[in-house]
Amino acid sequence: MSRKYALIGVEGPHDLAFVGKVLKLLDFKDFKKDLKGEESNLDPFWKKFIPTYPKKGGKLYERLDMPAIYFTDTLSVAIYAGGGSNLSKNLLAILANHSPYQKEIVAFGIVADADKGLPNNIAEKFSTEFQKYFPEFPTIAGNVDLGYPRTGIYVLPDNAQQGVLENILCSCGESAYSLHMEKAALYLDEFDAEHKRKWKPFDHKKALIATVVSVLKPGKTNTVSIEDNEWISQNTLSNVPALENFVTFIKKLLDLETIDI
Repeated sequence: MSRKYALIGVEGPHDLAFVGKVLKLLDFKDFKKDLKGEESNLDPFWKKFIPTYPKKGGKLYERLDMPAIYFTDTLSVAIYAGGGSNLSKNLLAILANHSPYQKEIVAFGIVADADKGLPNNIAEKFSTEFQKYFPEFPTIAGNVDLGYPRTGIYVLPDNAQQGVLENILCSCGESAYSLHMEKAALYLDEFDAEHKRKWKPFDHKKALIATVVSVLKPGKTNTVSIEDNEWISQNTLSNVPALENFVTFIKKLLDLETIDI
């Protein structure tokens, strides 16, 4: 049976880890861990993603943007983290330079935060940019077009309110690590406004997650904790509607709706 391919663009490494953990709940394997991330084991379809070093312009400290790849026997999904606000520019360049990523995939999706605007406004922005290659790309947050390829956009946290991934993670933390979340909130409350005056609207939630992560495993980053700990699990899936809604979106985008988890 031939393998099919799908491409999902996200804004940053936390989002990438989050989507990857959801795919693992859906019984996908992780190329980096299960096949040791070795080039010799990489599906040839994704070889155009292999970055060159140093990147264009000779910037020695520029992050290499190899996507994370998750796979089953029948489907391979590349999750590309496009550098925050540069996601569209970087991903459009990749699509322009390699037509199979436009024409030979069965699904294309975007996962973005609603930190700088209302979800539907963000969806419309991405739709305008990506309809160049995917004319039926949805204009409404949370929607999936069932044409070929399937296309969809999910605007975190829930396609309705402003927020970020950490909104969902905080809800998951209340289920998986309730004591840690309670203690972390009390700790952060001890700092007065002077310490927080440069915080952006959703930085408190990010700090809360980071505080819990530092207790779960000192020195571990939020990204690794999302991958390794129980923020995204069968338990939190059962108790956090926002996570359940996201999983439903991914299943619809990737045509996995018959899979029960």
